[in-house]
Amino acid sequence: MWIIILIIALMIISTVLVVVASYLSRKKRNLSIDAEFVLRCLPGVDCGMCGEKNCVEFARKVQQAKREPDECKLIAPENAETIREYFKPTYVQSSKRVAMVKCKGGCLAEDKYIYKGGRSCAVEERLHSGSKACKYACLGCGDCVAACRFNALKINKRGVAEVIRSRCTGCGVCVAACPNNLITMNKLDISVGIICNNQSEEKGIEKKCKVGCTHCYNCINACPTHAISMVDNIPTIDPDKCIECYKCVAACPNHVISRL
Repeated sequence: MWIIILIIALMIISTVLVVVASYLSRKKRNLSIDAEFVLRCLPGVDCGMCGEKNCVEFARKVQQAKREPDECKLIAPENAETIREYFKPTYVQSSKRVAMVKCKGGCLAEDKYIYKGGRSCAVEERLHSGSKACKYACLGCGDCVAACRFNALKINKRGVAEVIRSRCTGCGVCVAACPNNLITMNKLDISVGIICNNQSEEKGIEKKCKVGCTHCYNCINACPTHAISMVDNIPTIDPDKCIECYKCVAACPNHVISRL
């Protein structure tokens, strides 16, 4: 009897020591619980191939939505998926709506001048509607990124705001932060979207943006359920009619319609 009690006591003490050691280790590294979880999924060899000085820094960047798990060259695919699944409950339990940025121009959109002012889309937009030749383009200063409390937006390599859907809670704060009204809230279960907001009837958008909507109507003609219509000169998808066949995605010459 005493042996059983001793074994149970030792197990309890061991568990407490492990928890305390984990807490002290995290505190020493100044990592959040989320970043600590990411770190446990990484190889932990500090190879530096990701561009960070060690795995701790990479884990912190992943937690902050500044890096993707797959950017680790040695991570096991199942561990990368585990990290993505870990953050998924943030939006699965939300209002089932997720933000979408209706632009992917960035470096593919022509500049009409070089902007050297304060890094604010709202400030830049007041100067001749921003530096981009397309007045509906994302200015890439990151007002939406700064407004998001959940690290669900980032400025991607093209210089365009991009939503990390697995972290978006559907709060809508980013919508109000964008001076060009490029961010909309869409149903989470819809996996196709119009990634452009070019409402201009002016011809030759390809001279201003290589990935702008040309209003060719190919998507409307390709849709078998008539789920797409022109609203304010922009293709708009009716989520109640869309069957996600992706024929519109294949028909769009500039890939304005994309799988999300």
